[in-house]
Amino acid sequence: MSLDQVLTVIVNGLTTGSIYALIGLGLTLIFGLLDIVNFAHGQLLLLATYSTFALYTATGSYWLAVACVAVAATAIGAGLDVALFARARAAPITGLLISVGLIAIVENVLHEVWGPTPRDIPPPVSGVIEFGFVRLPATRLFVMVATIVILVAIALFLKRTKAGVALRAAGESPEAASLMGVSVERIRHLAFAVGTLLAALAGALIAMILPVEPVLGDSLLVVGFIALIVGGAGSPLGAVVGGLLIGVIESIGISLWSGTAAQVLTFGLLIVVFYFRPTGIVSTAQGSRL
Repeated sequence: MSLDQVLTVIVNGLTTGSIYALIGLGLTLIFGLLDIVNFAHGQLLLLATYSTFALYTATGSYWLAVACVAVAATAIGAGLDVALFARARAAPITGLLISVGLIAIVENVLHEVWGPTPRDIPPPVSGVIEFGFVRLPATRLFVMVATIVILVAIALFLKRTKAGVALRAAGESPEAASLMGVSVERIRHLAFAVGTLLAALAGALIAMILPVEPVLGDSLLVVGFIALIVGGAGSPLGAVVGGLLIGVIESIGISLWSGTAAQVLTFGLLIVVFYFRPTGIVSTAQGSRL
């Protein structure tokens, strides 16, 4: 491949990988604090995608659609934890069954309302942007920039706000955080809400670069888990690194061989990292979480 083709492959991989990073980061926030895996994370992402598509079609404003979906997703995430997952903290199997039930409900609702036809969201930008001899679709650059903004905002939230610091403290040691006056249960609700918000934002962006369908949620969940494990379970930075790495490897595999080869490379990466560095590329110090 020529240099411009190589750069295009890398940029495409970073674009897709940035969305994987959002998915992995959302899973990390929930797993790192609640010790549960929300297997319906991918379906909630798709629910946000289809909702954004519907609102965008109805209003003609992408930004209004995303804002409405973001607010709704945050409320839904908090509501799910308060009403369902909080009651299953002491019974992991119950939490698993709740997730499976949500998967079935969301998939069937999406299928009945929108059907099996793949959908995409018309991007608010179009055209091609040139960087020297490299030509890149404006849509992919928009998705990458939007994702970077979201990731920076989450990093600032976790490090600079009282709620974010409390969330990290509760993730490292719920008992110590409680002794310091932190309402651990409220922080857990917040973690689930923010994790669901990240899934929704990923859903609003991913349909700009690839068509989605009701059954895509499981595949996205698997990629999110791989990003989490490759980067380091419990590490927000690890989830981002893992997601970006998977995106680039997928892009290389698709460009050189096929989509199947890309999947083989992705799972190969998981095996290699798990064998040589079981704690992930960005391991958390002293077993801390978040």
